[in-house]
Amino acid sequence: MNQKLVLKRSVIAVAMAVAAQAAFAQEAQAPIQKVFVTGSNIKRADKEGSSPVQTVSAKQIAATGANTVSELLHSIPAFGSGASVDGSDGGFSNGASTASLRGLGSSSTLILLNGRRITASAYADPNQGKSAVYDLNTIPISAIERVEIFKDGASAVYGSDAIAGVINFITKSDFNGLQLSANISANDDGEYKRENVNGVWGFGDLEQKGWSGFVAFDAAKRHRTTVKEQKDVENDLYRDINTRLNPFSSSLSASPFFYKETKPGSMAFYNNYANRASVINQVNCDKSQQLVGDRNLHNLTAIDTLVGRTFCNFDTNEYNEVQGKGEDANVLSKFTFKLNNDITAFVEASVSRTERYFTAAPRAIRSTAPTTVFTNGGIPSQFQIVLPVGHPDNPFTDARSAVGFRLVNSTNASENINESYRLVAGLQGSVKGWDWETALLWNRGERTERGYGYLYLPTMRRIMTENRTLAATMADPTATRDTENRGFAQVKQIDAKASTSFGKLPGGEIGLALGGEIRQEQIGLTPDLAVQRGDIIGLANSTADGSRVVKSAFVELRTPFFSNFEMDFAGRWDRYPTASNFVPKVGAKWTANEHFTFRGTFAEGFRAPALTQVSPGGVQSFTTVTDTLRCPDGVNPLDGADKVDCSKGVSSLSAANPNLANERSRSLSFGMIVTPTKNLDILIDWYRIKKVDETALLGAQTVIDHESEYPGLVVRDTNPNNWVIGADGKVIPNSGAITQVNRSYVNQGSTEVSGIDLEVTHRLPLGDLGKVTTSLNWAYLAEFRRAEHYGDVAHNLAGTRGGLSDWNTSVDDNPRNRGSLSVNWQRGDHSFTATGNYVGGVSLLRRYDNDVTYGQPYCHYGSGQPKGAYSLGGLPKYTDYFGNNCSVAAWTTFDFNYSYSGIKNLVLTFNVKNAFDRKAPYDPAYGSTSDFQGFNDQLHNGKGRYFRLTASYNFW
Repeated sequence: MNQKLVLKRSVIAVAMAVAAQAAFAQEAQAPIQKVFVTGSNIKRADKEGSSPVQTVSAKQIAATGANTVSELLHSIPAFGSGASVDGSDGGFSNGASTASLRGLGSSSTLILLNGRRITASAYADPNQGKSAVYDLNTIPISAIERVEIFKDGASAVYGSDAIAGVINFITKSDFNGLQLSANISANDDGEYKRENVNGVWGFGDLEQKGWSGFVAFDAAKRHRTTVKEQKDVENDLYRDINTRLNPFSSSLSASPFFYKETKPGSMAFYNNYANRASVINQVNCDKSQQLVGDRNLHNLTAIDTLVGRTFCNFDTNEYNEVQGKGEDANVLSKFTFKLNNDITAFVEASVSRTERYFTAAPRAIRSTAPTTVFTNGGIPSQFQIVLPVGHPDNPFTDARSAVGFRLVNSTNASENINESYRLVAGLQGSVKGWDWETALLWNRGERTERGYGYLYLPTMRRIMTENRTLAATMADPTATRDTENRGFAQVKQIDAKASTSFGKLPGGEIGLALGGEIRQEQIGLTPDLAVQRGDIIGLANSTADGSRVVKSAFVELRTPFFSNFEMDFAGRWDRYPTASNFVPKVGAKWTANEHFTFRGTFAEGFRAPALTQVSPGGVQSFTTVTDTLRCPDGVNPLDGADKVDCSKGVSSLSAANPNLANERSRSLSFGMIVTPTKNLDILIDWYRIKKVDETALLGAQTVIDHESEYPGLVVRDTNPNNWVIGADGKVIPNSGAITQVNRSYVNQGSTEVSGIDLEVTHRLPLGDLGKVTTSLNWAYLAEFRRAEHYGDVAHNLAGTRGGLSDWNTSVDDNPRNRGSLSVNWQRGDHSFTATGNYVGGVSLLRRYDNDVTYGQPYCHYGSGQPKGAYSLGGLPKYTDYFGNNCSVAAWTTFDFNYSYSGIKNLVLTFNVKNAFDRKAPYDPAYGSTSDFQGFNDQLHNGKGRYFRLTASYNFW
């Protein structure tokens, strides 16, 4: 829609700042154009300013074949690890999709919709870099006109969260008519299927009628794909190395296992091959389910009690998903009214709803170790089924017994519903040379999380208190219970800004912008009452009750000192309840001649702790760790320990910390714009960002590995009968099994990244044959350094799985190179695009542990590690296949897109992603019982060759 938001001679104004919204404004007589570009509140005639901004148009979005905003962003090389991906059950961010620029995490990437913040969703994700969950599923990709990605520190303009950069989604606004579109997509196996219908209705004319508006809607449905139905990963390798889709899935079934107590009252139970006679199991299942444990075929260790044993196998792969089913619905609208020649009123309203349903194998319990039962705000307890002597199911006449069984007739699933409501109302206009805008924003997200089939403590306890049989318990419908957790997150904001030009420098008028905002942020998370009471086994509480008011003011100045040299200055002051913060930014741009332009910036930034990190409440969780005291090398437990100690799920209580300080950052960038000809543009930008005082949850594995540095945080079994014997044959005091690891949020260490972005665009006119546009977008990561704690050594982890390369860190995968090369040929009604995508490889070698540099790097997986290697990843067969090539391979795919508009009012588009059906690279971390996707969803996907057919019709 057209709006008059102008400096004196502007043609287009696209408001994208603290108080700005996307809008176009055009005056027929204007001889030049000035625009708002993400990262500034001052309009400019040249979109390339002192900071790098990448723009992705609606046409480019369509050519990618992306079904969602998340898919689109994953195709852009500047994005890295640290995001949440909405595929299968996503843990703490279940059902949400987020973005992570530069691999610094989603909480350091600010998301804007038409220039204003969106509310965080109602999640409490304790994982580093994910404390603020800005769910991209609330933004329909069909309603986007373009995306502007500001790849520079922007806290001086936008405030908190903009350390790594800003992504501004700008919705369609100048459309007039009615357009409906529909598409269907799936891979060549008919999996990962998705259907979508969307439309936009634009009406009115702001200049002629004094009003205009548009309404857009988008509805989509995606289908379930299980592990067994997924073909485009390295299934043969996973089957042999990881036991994924192996004939052996799980020994816990409706036919129970019984484990004899080692010593009376010890609460420790035999579970190894040497004491296999003290482990008894029933085999009352169909012959087709029976297996005999085989070390080689089933990847069992030599000490596994299943070796040579006949048992009932339960196939969990019938339930595990790589994509859960879901439905999305979005409605977005905007209305604009001209009150007079100088003032325009506008209203934006949107509502969205996303539903996700995930399944998993029915719940099981193995009581050789206790399971934590959490209460809300209370001290967690430990529950352990121990059958007394004489219990009708206990096969041992002289000892108590632990049990292992599965409630095979129960349902294990989760349902996640996110609803978002957004309303913006404001005024904009011009007076005496000033362009101004003010608005009210209300944005609320509500979340309902339903869990099905959790173990219900009062019923399970009856096995011991009433000598109730396991069969009776498994048949009891009250043995499991469904839960419902609720939460909300909300932002209320009033903002205002104004801009003008004044004075005269040799290069032109000085630009000035200033403004401010008052914002209230709220979050509330309420667990199910049964969970709060402590009636649910193995389910944690996430609680929060937080609110704060933030006051901000900013100023920007653009000074064109000469016709070929300008500088930008910006500063922003933010006041939070516990601290105030001021951050500056300065940028410069020098046009040496018509072919070469140089630019650079320096900026300071900050990120306030998320409300969930500082508000009353906390996050309870379960995490898988290696008890390096009882299983030093991560593979072979010490005498008296159990194989479970090498990979064990433990409970964790993560407390909020109201004394957290803000994260702080400094960023530098230097770039060059080269235009050798009018048809060739080359942009090269170097960047460096260093973030300190990071707000993070102490890593559970870090606390365990350095237990002496965190006294009291590792909770162990205090029974001396359960202490282990070290390699020297002596008992290790206080070496009981871990029952809990307590942690808190802290300000710790730093992260530093640097690299080079390259963008090349070439346009080749072919006359009657049309035109060809070639685009290269490449990101090279030179450095990724993290000091997990103050004083730690920050090694360069670029090109590695950082948490392996430096065992002291918790860094994800960061390939050195990511890029895409696309060629578009357009002639008349035809448009064809071919795109090559590249994701670099990732090393899995262990090189450092903080200040210790290993004499010889060694592979985390497989065999052949040097003596003294510790906390290994196992998988001995990995070496048989990969030898010394300890890495995740690079991945190259090719996409094709064809669009035809030769039928009146109709556009048909056919897209093929990964046209040559390249499987996702094998990654040993993603074939386990908990991470079974078969690929790293931060970098790859398992869809294989994927087709998408779209039809779009304009009714008028």
